[in-house]
Amino acid sequence: MKIFDEKYIMATKHWDVLAYLIHEDGTKELIRAIDHNLVVEQISVAIACLMKSQAGYSGLLYWAVGSGLETWSDDDPPDPVETDSMLAAETYRKAITSADMIFIDANNIESVTPTNRIQVTVTFGSAEANGKLKEFGLFAGTATAVSNTGLMINHKTHQLITKTSIVELAYTLRLTF
Repeated sequence: MKIFDEKYIMATKHWDVLAYLIHEDGTKELIRAIDHNLVVEQISVAIACLMKSQAGYSGLLYWAVGSGLETWSDDDPPDPVETDSMLAAETYRKAITSADMIFIDANNIESVTPTNRIQVTVTFGSAEANGKLKEFGLFAGTATAVSNTGLMINHKTHQLITKTSIVELAYTLRLTF
């Protein structure tokens, strides 16, 4: 049983996550199992590189999903930890484009001027990321299409999502800095 620590949740609740299965007929099914998301230590390195304009380092580049470990429960996988630097078992990664990101205001409405909030939405098509999924993370810095590259800035474990070729999976992540 997970212990609820309101002070910890409030201190780390800078990121909201929504996940939808999109069925062949276009209907969207909200997956409510996605909630708290952990920002890991490497985000500080990514921010420092961006502030310095470090050559070869970029902001958000890839959204990776993974199956987690075989020993993980389908209903209650272990929580990630701040020192995580890669997914436990990455299975697919998709490039994040500038079109996948928007600035949002405090009411989650798109803002034409920069704010301290960004919304990232990535959709894994019917031929992408099929299989059992229990974790995801965003990668920045020097990340490439190759698994386990770059700086992981967040890690989320969640109840099992079985993605098949008859559905798409759309994730929306709202980041507050």
